[in-house]
Amino acid sequence: MKIKSLSIPYFFVDSLPNILNTDCRELLRCCEISANASDIFVWLKQLRIAPYSYDFIDNRCRKSPDYIIENQPPLKVNTHYLLSFHIFEFLENSFIACRICEPINQPLNFYMKDLYIEYRIEEQGTKAKLWCKIKGYYNSDLSSKGFYFIFSILNKIMMTRQLKNIKKLSELLNARKVVTRIHDLKSYHPESGIYWWFFCRHHNCKGLINN
Repeated sequence: MKIKSLSIPYFFVDSLPNILNTDCRELLRCCEISANASDIFVWLKQLRIAPYSYDFIDNRCRKSPDYIIENQPPLKVNTHYLLSFHIFEFLENSFIACRICEPINQPLNFYMKDLYIEYRIEEQGTKAKLWCKIKGYYNSDLSSKGFYFIFSILNKIMMTRQLKNIKKLSELLNARKVVTRIHDLKSYHPESGIYWWFFCRHHNCKGLINN
């Protein structure tokens, strides 16, 4: 799908102030889903519990739940999300915007000053588009540009898989082929996988349990 041919929606992260003396770089992903916003938002909320991308990399080889977690705590601002972010703002069945965990660890702090991610749902009749925008502020030196190039490639690999899985699960839920279960929240490990190690590496983030 070519993003350039689509009508790009407004993102909450675009309303945030820029950081002086940095290069603002953006990555934009999108997929079309035959489901409504509420069916999709269920899985966006569950990104607090599992990455829904490559579980052997970022979920200790445990399968991301393919069922609705009945006992999942409600969304709250500033709680841990997607292994290395905190929820910055959200609107039910519409969007979730997050900011990278702070402080930014070495060596990432040599390349970047801040990073945001936003998932946004845009309903279109019986279908919807799920957008993901990553907005980062990087230094302008050559090594920072090289870091961004590598990050953009890895992000495309992981995000393609994640959106594909969310699309599949959302369409199954829309067809009422997904069950609801109680989930053992004690098995939740926020300190999990390569993504957490690179972008978070903090042991005191507000996780799901101490929400």
